[in-house]
Amino acid sequence: MKKLFTGNIPTKLMALVMAVALWFYAINRHTGDLTATVSLTVTVPEGITIVEQSTGEITIHLQGPQNVIDTIDGMIKDRKISARYALKESPDVIEDQLKQSIFIRREHLDLPPSVKLLSVYPDKIDVVLGKLQRKKLKVVLQKKGEPAIGYSVANEFIFPGEVEVTGPLNALKEASSINTVPIDIGGISGEQNRTFPWRIGIDQKVTVKRGDKTISVPVVCDEDVRIWLQIMEQQDTRVFGKIKIKIIGPPEYPYLIKLQDEFADVKVKGPKLLLDKLNADDIILYIDVTSLKPPGPYKQPVKSILPKNIELMDKLPEVHLDIRETLRSVEVR
Repeated sequence: MKKLFTGNIPTKLMALVMAVALWFYAINRHTGDLTATVSLTVTVPEGITIVEQSTGEITIHLQGPQNVIDTIDGMIKDRKISARYALKESPDVIEDQLKQSIFIRREHLDLPPSVKLLSVYPDKIDVVLGKLQRKKLKVVLQKKGEPAIGYSVANEFIFPGEVEVTGPLNALKEASSINTVPIDIGGISGEQNRTFPWRIGIDQKVTVKRGDKTISVPVVCDEDVRIWLQIMEQQDTRVFGKIKIKIIGPPEYPYLIKLQDEFADVKVKGPKLLLDKLNADDIILYIDVTSLKPPGPYKQPVKSILPKNIELMDKLPEVHLDIRETLRSVEVR
């Protein structure tokens, strides 16, 4: 048995060397490369927030066994591999803002031991840290879309009108208001007046000026608000020209009436949908001559009969008229 293990040692050593060489050859032949983009998450201690971050993604170049590289490629596409960096600064060292640069290393990526991290781009990420504070901000309703044709938002009411927000000290010093999440008012009409109030959340950012730029800064607000909207038909005006003035009097009125102006222009207001369907035949202008007797002339106000919900915009004119007796009325006397 001893001879089995100790005999022909040079030949056995040569076989071992060749086996190792073949293994390295096989490994090198089946080595793969991968360049991919992964998300970068930077975490901070309580009391601190990230005001700005130069990038939220990095590009990594990996090398390793082909089968492992293929697995990692699939995990990256499924967003199962990302970069994570934890900052450990204390809020006490930040008076207002603090700018830092961080470098992503292998320990910030969850990679198998058999894979090499050849490079990271960008190799430096800048972050601006801000100290957190709380502040009450006015709530501004953010809307999208347009009401149904012929309708508009006449009034809006939000309760509560202010909410408490937690955010960077530097940003909240300048902020006075915060938006709600956008609400879709597309196509709503007066029927929606019965469905209010709506409960909606607060947008988790404030907008502040930085020089000539406007930036959005993340904040936290755990409150929501209730909103009421008053949806009304849009009001419009319309002018109808040369509407004939009618003469109204008692039956068998015995006198002749002659108007100096037989037509008048009318400006009306009302719901736009109703005005769009209105025509001149729907408007009646008249003069009541019941109490008039010869001789004239008279100056009488023009009166109107309008469809429901339609009103006059301007005062109607006064019209000069002549009144004469007919032959019949003379004979009767």
